[in-house]
Amino acid sequence: MISYYFFNIVKNKLMKGLKNKAGRNFYGRVCIQGRGGGNKRKFRFIDFFRRLNTYGRIIKIYRDPIRSAKICLILYYNGLLVFSLLQKELKINDIIYSGFIYNDNIEYIKNGYSLLLKNMPLFTPLSNIELKPLEGSKIVRAASVSSIIILKNSKNSILKLNSNWLIKLSINCISTMGSMSSIYSNDIIIGKAGKNRSFGYRPKVRGVAKNPCDHPHGGGNGKKAKPMVPTNAWCTVFKWKHTNNKKYDILNRRLYKKLN
Repeated sequence: MISYYFFNIVKNKLMKGLKNKAGRNFYGRVCIQGRGGGNKRKFRFIDFFRRLNTYGRIIKIYRDPIRSAKICLILYYNGLLVFSLLQKELKINDIIYSGFIYNDNIEYIKNGYSLLLKNMPLFTPLSNIELKPLEGSKIVRAASVSSIIILKNSKNSILKLNSNWLIKLSINCISTMGSMSSIYSNDIIIGKAGKNRSFGYRPKVRGVAKNPCDHPHGGGNGKKAKPMVPTNAWCTVFKWKHTNNKKYDILNRRLYKKLN
């Protein structure tokens, strides 16, 4: 058994502190209003490659404050201990496999196994998928999402996402069988303003209550007449006007994306 002291050493090695930037960019200017404060959070280093060609055991499950899906701590048979994204219906002491070589000893591919797309059977839910080989997984990582592989040949494969888009990927991209965990992550009830402040969201201030240097609606003595066109602080979004770009309408009708 792994000792509690060993767990603490691993936590310190696989985590680092995050600095709160309060909605500011690298110039120090506020780009997103209403951000700041909140509880301290740490960044967990996640293994998005999973090409070890060995089995592992889930020894602990965590809730990551940065991600909507849960994460797990995996102890591989070669002694490596890493954080990884958790798939649905997986629990402690379950065995998973990570690798790009399809081992003949694998009788059937189970939930949580990470293999190349060419080894995955058709019409199975997949998550934690790479866009390009050896790049690390980039898509289908949020809570309770998944994709289905509907077609593959000697070079490429086609996956259907939750948004009904079809993407074309190389069969050498790695993926994990099963949909992501935390199916009730969108059903969280805030309940009070203090809980939202702990997430890092500050109260919103109306534009007419600000100074003229802070917002186009600001300034004046007392109540003013309606502004010409209600806008945001940077005059980039106008009310009563369309925000969609019509040149992308044709692409949206195609429902097909070629990312490589």
